[in-house]
Amino acid sequence: ASSSSARSALDCRNSMFVAAAERFDFARSDYRVLIALREDYLAPLEGLKIAMPSITQNRLRLAPMTGQQAMAAVLRPGKNLVTEEVAGAIVRFVAGGAEIANAEVEPSLLSLICRELNDTRLAQGRSEISLDLLAGSHAGILSNFYERSLADQPQAVRRIIEDELLTASGFRENVAEERLRVSFAAAGAGADSLPTLVNRRLLRIEERLDVRRVELTHDVLCGVVKASRDLRQEREARVAALRLLDTQRQRELSARRSLVRARQFAAVCTVLALGAVVAAAVAYHSTQRALRAERAAQETRAAAEQARGQAEHLLNYLSDDFGRELEGFGRQDLVGELAKRQVDYFKALPPALKGVESTRNGITAMARYSEAMGHSGHMAEARASAAEAVKLGDKLLQMDVTSEATVIAATLALYAQGRVLEQDQKPQAMATLQQATDLLKPMAVSPGAAANVRLVYAKTLVQLGYQQLRNNQLTLSLATTETAMGILESLGTKDPTHTEIAARYANAGAWASEALATLGRLDEARRIGTDAADVAVRVIELHPGYLSALHALEVIDGNLSQLEVDDLRPNESRALARHGEQTLLTLIKLDPVNSTTFNNLSVARGQLSEADWRTGHVRESLKYYRSSVDAIQKTESSGAWFVVNSIFDRAFMAIRQADMGDKVSAKTTLAENARLAEKLRKAEPSDSSASLFGDSLIAAGQAGVELWNDDPATARRIEQQFLERVRAFKPHSGLEEFYANLTTIGICDTAGNASYLLNDYPAAERYLREALTVRARWPLATNSERRDQAEVSTLLALAVARQGRLAEAATMIAPVAKLHRELAKRNRGDEWQHVELAAALYAEALTDPKQHTALLREAAALVDSVPAEMHGLHSVRLWQDRIHGELRDTSRGPS
Repeated sequence: ASSSSARSALDCRNSMFVAAAERFDFARSDYRVLIALREDYLAPLEGLKIAMPSITQNRLRLAPMTGQQAMAAVLRPGKNLVTEEVAGAIVRFVAGGAEIANAEVEPSLLSLICRELNDTRLAQGRSEISLDLLAGSHAGILSNFYERSLADQPQAVRRIIEDELLTASGFRENVAEERLRVSFAAAGAGADSLPTLVNRRLLRIEERLDVRRVELTHDVLCGVVKASRDLRQEREARVAALRLLDTQRQRELSARRSLVRARQFAAVCTVLALGAVVAAAVAYHSTQRALRAERAAQETRAAAEQARGQAEHLLNYLSDDFGRELEGFGRQDLVGELAKRQVDYFKALPPALKGVESTRNGITAMARYSEAMGHSGHMAEARASAAEAVKLGDKLLQMDVTSEATVIAATLALYAQGRVLEQDQKPQAMATLQQATDLLKPMAVSPGAAANVRLVYAKTLVQLGYQQLRNNQLTLSLATTETAMGILESLGTKDPTHTEIAARYANAGAWASEALATLGRLDEARRIGTDAADVAVRVIELHPGYLSALHALEVIDGNLSQLEVDDLRPNESRALARHGEQTLLTLIKLDPVNSTTFNNLSVARGQLSEADWRTGHVRESLKYYRSSVDAIQKTESSGAWFVVNSIFDRAFMAIRQADMGDKVSAKTTLAENARLAEKLRKAEPSDSSASLFGDSLIAAGQAGVELWNDDPATARRIEQQFLERVRAFKPHSGLEEFYANLTTIGICDTAGNASYLLNDYPAAERYLREALTVRARWPLATNSERRDQAEVSTLLALAVARQGRLAEAATMIAPVAKLHRELAKRNRGDEWQHVELAAALYAEALTDPKQHTALLREAAALVDSVPAEMHGLHSVRLWQDRIHGELRDTSRGPS
């Protein structure tokens, strides 16, 4: 009976289940799916909307909390731990001091701060969180959290987190868990390090495309981690610098000891040489007595000839081989002294004893003495010695044109004269160096040419390539320097023990890199520049303080720095320029009288100034430019063109000072230029081109200052005084052509700007068209040159538009706007490109009624986005006023 009852009950229950199942509506969906994800994953989710349309129907973005929401988040969970007063203080603390009603609070930061405050409460044994626990800042609390999380971990773990989980600019990065575990293990961390840091909420792990990836828990930690990394890197850099300084000191000490030994050796050799001169003189007089005693005279003559030969070989070694070694380490004083003694010895010889070999040695010594004097700024001695060497070389070639030694000596004489003409900025410099290479070329390129012949030939080619570069013969310069590099490479460039060969290769690479960059072949320029720099570094590692290699390295740093500026990467440019500056300071320490080094130091500091200017660090930029001017000032005694360079730098600085509104400093700088102009007029003849360009550059500085002082009429009047004189000038050298173009462009730019501000649009058009025409005479394939041309074209388009020729203006501005939009895509920190694009869009707006308002708004956003320091510049405010003024008048349409 009981069994039957059980079956009945079971049947009854089954019937109920069946009935319930029949009544159940399987079409119903009494469930909901919540998908929570970061915004950077929203795009992949959108790809599912065809299969799952509902994902786009209900969506909520988690924005920062309001002040009231944050108060609730603090008070409700922690009602026994915080009062309302303390909760309000916490919320204001996290919101950066904003009042509750206006506060925006980051939930993750609020969570972390509350947790840290509670941990501090527990550690101190308190029953509640009080106001005094909020002392400090949220950065301090985050920093304490970060330091506590890593306190028991190896230092290498901190380094891995800071270097691998944070981008260079300070944003959160994620890496594969497997890779991070391998890095931790290599750093000596335990297997539990990663789980420990995850548990401490410093790191988190999430799966992405079936790969577990690790990242920092919160974006709010990025600032703390970056600060720790910056401090560590600064500390490491300081330690490395101290280590390098110590190494350099040891090397300098070793070099000083070597120089002491060299002086001692040179002194002994000099005594021997003087003895040899006396012996030669005695020999000569003995030769005269030979008329009376033939047999005795023959013996005496033979002994004297032997002594003279030994003396000459000794002096030749001191001046040539040993002199080259000293020259490499910057001892131009010793080089000049040794060469002078050999020259004096040669001049003291009686004419009857000045044979072919003695004359060759004398020519070589005169050439080396000329170079040494030129390096140290004694140009009168350098000119005289080079001229005498060339004269003797010509005479010797008439007697002995087939001898390698004679041709080499004559080539070195022409090379020395070319260097002197180069320093004097004479147009004959390139022709003289071409003559030197042409003289030696037949021997140098012949099969089986001797190594010393090829080395001297390469030396002349490097300097000729430099001159061709300065005369804007870019393709020819590149071919010349590449030929020199090929010869030097075949002689053993890659072996740094071949010091002179390797250093000359590095210098050739520097000029080749600059030619390629100017031709717009940036990738090739970087490749050749980097290769040449590597060779220079290997030489310096083996021979610290080797001047020629250091010079090549700083030139390459300067070239690569300019490349980065041209590529709109001013921060990278700054790093290279700073390295170049340090190399130049080392060069000055080793060779403190070399005017070329001070000139290049001025260029490097100018590049640092330009990098800061382009990134919007205006005040820092002017500090560097001041130091650039201080460096160029050291060269003013080396010739008229160095003074012109100095005037140019001061004029440029005065204009930027006026742009900043610093009228006092601008006035002082212009007064310094007036002093230089007076110095130049006294030193140069009245028809000197250096005086003309010096005066024109001074006027350009004055006009630029008046323009930013809101006096365009005076600015234009100043420039008009010099324009006809510069137009009439006929250049005779690359340098004169450069300054003729530079001053004409500067005058026309300033006069065009001034005319536009004076509403004299036809005059503005004339000046600006002339500026573009002159630029076409000196074509450069660089972005910097394109931007300069675009800047003139923008104002020209505005001047044409203001005259009612809108279609013509639109044709002018279209390629400018296109160029700047393309550059904007590659821009990596050049704030001035934003201003230039904004100006182009403003001009485009005046020619395009349909896009007028949209273009103006885009221009306004760009010009308003630049750093705060730039907003104080007259040049930036000018475009802001134009753009915003036009926006206010949009109801009238483009005018």
